[in-house]
Amino acid sequence: MHVYEVMAEPIRRRIVEILASGEHYAGDIEQAIMVEFGVGRSAVQHHFKLLRDHEFVHVHDEWPQHSYRLDDHFIALLERHARMLKRRWKRRIGWRVNTDPLRGASIASRRGHRGRGADPDDPWWRGGAV
Repeated sequence: MHVYEVMAEPIRRRIVEILASGEHYAGDIEQAIMVEFGVGRSAVQHHFKLLRDHEFVHVHDEWPQHSYRLDDHFIALLERHARMLKRRWKRRIGWRVNTDPLRGASIASRRGHRGRGADPDDPWWRGGAV
């Protein structure tokens, strides 16, 4: 499971937010999620299982309760993917397309190509430096 898949699901994202503050008992997290999202215990346990199976959380079995904590590796993955997106964002080139719906057809479609080439009027063009 990709880290974005974990964070895309609101229940798992909330579990991660709770666990970011430290180790918590499973029952306490279950109660919070059940109240906030209006789901049953089995739904919460399903999300716990996914997080456990992909080793994003660690379980400390302390009979009769289990406690959960985030794996450091999971946080490192989130940071790495965020840095990767930031690098791509800084190096973005994109397509030259007019995004103003009031101006009609895009510049690229009027020229008969998909926006390739250097055009100093293009806001994405940086004088050849990418």
